[in-house]
Amino acid sequence: MMQVPLDQLAESESRYAALEQIPVRDTFPGLAEEIVPADVPASVVAGNILGADENMQRRKQMLATVKQEPVDFAFERAIGKNDSVYSNFVELISQAKQRVGRIAIKQGNRNVAFATGFMVSYNLLLTNWHVFKTKASVADSEVQFFYELDIHGSPGSAVSFALDADRFYYASKELDYCLVAVSPADTTGTRSINDIGYLFLDPALGKLGNEEEEALNIIHHPNGDYKQLSLRENLFIKIAPTSIWYKTDTAPGSSGSPVFNDQWQVVALHHMGVGQKNAAGDYIDKDGKVIPLVNGAIDASRVVWIANEGIRVSVILKDIALNFPDEPLVKDLSSPKQTTLTAQEKLPAKENTTPSLTPKTPAMETNNPAANVNISFPASLIERNGMINIHISQGTGTAPVTPPKTAEPSAAEADFEEIKKLEQETDFSACKGYLSTFLGRGLNIAMPQPKAALKKFAAKLDGTDSIVLKYYHYSTILHAVRRMPIISAINVDGDPAKRLDDSKRKDVWLRDNRLSFDLQLDDSFYKNSGFDRGHMSRREDANWGATADDAKRNADLTCMYTNACPQVAAINQSSRKGLWGLLEKVILEQGATAEEGKTARISVFNGPIFREDDRVFRGVQVPVDFFKIVLWLTDEGDLKATAFKLSQQSLVDDIDWEQLDLDQNVQFKEYMCSIEELQKETGIDFSAIIPFDTFEGGAEEITSAEMVAAHVKKHNLRNAQKV
Repeated sequence: MMQVPLDQLAESESRYAALEQIPVRDTFPGLAEEIVPADVPASVVAGNILGADENMQRRKQMLATVKQEPVDFAFERAIGKNDSVYSNFVELISQAKQRVGRIAIKQGNRNVAFATGFMVSYNLLLTNWHVFKTKASVADSEVQFFYELDIHGSPGSAVSFALDADRFYYASKELDYCLVAVSPADTTGTRSINDIGYLFLDPALGKLGNEEEEALNIIHHPNGDYKQLSLRENLFIKIAPTSIWYKTDTAPGSSGSPVFNDQWQVVALHHMGVGQKNAAGDYIDKDGKVIPLVNGAIDASRVVWIANEGIRVSVILKDIALNFPDEPLVKDLSSPKQTTLTAQEKLPAKENTTPSLTPKTPAMETNNPAANVNISFPASLIERNGMINIHISQGTGTAPVTPPKTAEPSAAEADFEEIKKLEQETDFSACKGYLSTFLGRGLNIAMPQPKAALKKFAAKLDGTDSIVLKYYHYSTILHAVRRMPIISAINVDGDPAKRLDDSKRKDVWLRDNRLSFDLQLDDSFYKNSGFDRGHMSRREDANWGATADDAKRNADLTCMYTNACPQVAAINQSSRKGLWGLLEKVILEQGATAEEGKTARISVFNGPIFREDDRVFRGVQVPVDFFKIVLWLTDEGDLKATAFKLSQQSLVDDIDWEQLDLDQNVQFKEYMCSIEELQKETGIDFSAIIPFDTFEGGAEEITSAEMVAAHVKKHNLRNAQKV
């Protein structure tokens, strides 16, 4: 996740509060000290604010210079009287987005966070100071271009370039920008950074009209996700000597994103903004929950932004020129000349290398390249639907341009609306959850709770202080930042008389409507990821009840994202010989088979082991270690507990998780371990069951199902209780 320093947030808020008292741009005779960041030289801010009339004259001159569309047409849009764009707007987007990349912030080969950056010359990348605060922090980080979805919704082939801070690095905390050099060739040695091109930073004023009139555009990688566009619903609302303010839907991963006008000129570097607070002054998310402060920073993904701030391009150029007047790489920033690659052109590819990065598609071709198409639509349409379908045909006597046929909606697409409906309407009121008295004999084994350091991250049910989510036969506690369970506790009855469901399994995964959906992972995270939705409490464990229908209902409700962690198939699917999926099965078969006068019952605690250095995948830290604790009663009625830990023993060090073939490159080992050890590693209080631990010391690796069975027999683990 991208953490936002609290001191920078406070400075942004102070600037915005001062600016709110100044209604129009030509009333800046004496600027409040808070409006200009401390230690910014006077020469950098001098003359940066034009009066309204002069600014509009400059704006019209700028539009005439750009020459992308008729000046009067563009000017009407700049003053808020026109929502139309010419069709070359699409080609301009295609060209601009090519130069914007996802920054993978690395420590060694491990991704620790993501941000956005963009090329501003053939050598330099621009992003925020709070992304790379020091030269050393650049370390092994990379910028990945073309990390985006294609027209079929499939991930494209990203091209990665190492960052080279030794060649050039400069960062300004006051203006929150960082310029860092990029390696000339990509990490495979087959691509030149010149193929990417760059976004020219124009120092001239007049790139924006007056406040409350002109729309802005942003290209970014929110939370490290595939490239996204925020188009024309981002209203420019305030200007200051060093920054502009705008209302937009930019997400926190947008740190370092370029902010564009409608001519796709960069006007600002996205910085941060003003976040919503409660009466006590704490930052809160959209559900009104306090965002925890960790090491002087907060999780930006949960902030509700009232307004956003971007550092003005003209200011960045003045500042860098002042600090490096004779540096050739800095002087290159003033050169607008470059090889321009249009949407119809291919990037040059070396022999026997990957195909062109921007291949020509039928949709890009036209029979009449000189023709202009003026597309008009009400802005309200975008606001309502988020998209507009446009069909274009040519009445020239030639065959019409026919868009390629699209496939029929898949079953998954057809089910999407039904799943959304289920998520909204599912009623959990009858769910009793994990029962502490389930094993009988007067035992009351409460669901283990996270200790204080971990509990502050537990998600609370909407409108309550409760952190326990109850389902049929099991309960979970969700980590609000990791968006996966801290622990999942389940009661398992192996009595064949209660296992009547023989229907074909069909998993339908849902989010829980008792929590904000933003706190939960969903299909967008798992799709095309290589990860399974790994049940913590297993579907099979809940598949019991008084009737077959009850058993099926109970099993189906284990398919909750609040009960799942990303796991590779080798762990998650016992059909693929993963021992993890066999542990309860073996114990049930060896010691939980119902016999005359006895019942087959166990309780199981499951969960991930979160570590600070867990790798980041699609903006989420993914745990690689998991635990399982099985509790049962012996023939004599004694409580026993055995703990297991699964460790991802060896990750190939030079593999990027974003390109990892998990099934082939990851090895896993299962261990029996002590419950006391798990308590230390997980931050969960297991003190009530530590006295019943069967662990005898020493790391005991599990290499077969038979080994688990032998352990069961050794401890007389019959899990059989006389009725």
